[in-house]
Amino acid sequence: MAKSQSASIVSFGRSFFALAILGFGVEYAIAGRLRVGLPLIPNWLRPGNILAYAMAAVLVAAGIALLAAWRVLAVSLTLGLLLLLTSCLYLQHIAVVFHTGNGRTVFLEALSLASAALVLHGLSARRAARLSLMPGRILFAFAMIVFGAQHFMYTAFIAALVPSWIPYHSFWIIFTGLALIAAGVAIATTIADKLASFGLFALFFGWFVLLHAPRVLHALHNLDEWASAFVVLGLAGASLLLAASSHHARRL
Repeated sequence: MAKSQSASIVSFGRSFFALAILGFGVEYAIAGRLRVGLPLIPNWLRPGNILAYAMAAVLVAAGIALLAAWRVLAVSLTLGLLLLLTSCLYLQHIAVVFHTGNGRTVFLEALSLASAALVLHGLSARRAARLSLMPGRILFAFAMIVFGAQHFMYTAFIAALVPSWIPYHSFWIIFTGLALIAAGVAIATTIADKLASFGLFALFFGWFVLLHAPRVLHALHNLDEWASAFVVLGLAGASLLLAASSHHARRL
């Protein structure tokens, strides 16, 4: 991949990811409290509104900094470690994560966005300092594999979310599950991982345009719909970052 082309892919990926992080920050500021549907930190902490506003400030600042490409190395590492910590907080209620689809999903969403920040940090660092690249890729691959498996566990529920004008709902859910698992394996093994990452981008960005954007427009006051849209937009950006990291991963 040409250097200029790779830089463009990183720039687009960083921008999509930054918009998602900024969106989450605005949501925490609007909600003023931790709540279900905002996956970056467990709502069961319930420390009042102080943590929600603190998280809002950090995420808004980080989102703006990444959009402006300002101190990307420091901001992405700080954000990656913070989101990794908050995703680990879900494991304090590990039975919920293991045994419920919703608990597992919000944990994996937080973990996926944490891994995206770590991959961005690795892409922004010099070669000798790209220690965050492989952990970020492995965590992202793990999340994709489990997300894919959930499409088989909850086929009927997920199929109900597909717009009515799209035929063969169950077929597309099964196809998507297989695609997520295959992409996760490809990223973990670096076998055809660039192609798999671009495929993930097409999948997530397609979901954003066809599914989540219309749902947001039909329920503008529903923060859960906004949160779901931001997650998918962040994962689309993460997929581009994974594609750009393919060459570097093979050299580590």
